[in-house]
Amino acid sequence: MLCRNSGATAVAVLSLALGIDANTAIFSLIDVVLLRMLPVKNPEQLLLLASGTGFREQSKGAGEAFTYPSYKRLRERDQWFEDLAAFSPVRLNVSIDNSREPSASGQLVSGNYYAVLGVNAVAGRILTAEDDRAPSGHPVAVISYGYWKRRFALDPSAIGRSIRIDGTPFTIVARHSSRILWAGSR
Repeated sequence: MLCRNSGATAVAVLSLALGIDANTAIFSLIDVVLLRMLPVKNPEQLLLLASGTGFREQSKGAGEAFTYPSYKRLRERDQWFEDLAAFSPVRLNVSIDNSREPSASGQLVSGNYYAVLGVNAVAGRILTAEDDRAPSGHPVAVISYGYWKRRFALDPSAIGRSIRIDGTPFTIVARHSSRILWAGSR
């Protein structure tokens, strides 16, 4: 019957192909977003802490972040965790060589952020707890591979260069494979 009606056969094959492609695309998205483990050391041991009124509120993303002094107190008095790191998403106003860049997404992170995650820099050095200890010390930044490629044309000398974030000078100390991340003294 399919051989006698080539138009119906073509429609059936095309519908089947589109259905398979759609299912593959949806599963791939679910795999990346929900099923795949984070690319860090021991992802099953990570726990995200946020202040809030209960599990229901936090599961909807409504929990509030801890302040930096609260994070420091938790870290100093910690009896339950191997280590604690802090991060906060931010919008960054970046300028390089007095040329203003488009606003970028980034994270303000504690100096031990990479060590806790067990992640190394692709080039340069990771941030360390020492970066948090120097009051009014020179802030440092880690840039993503995408930003390094887009802004510095993969130039290795980008590490060590100075950039301004919200008017404050930062020294680029590393290139990482994810979003722009930065930390400095408090």
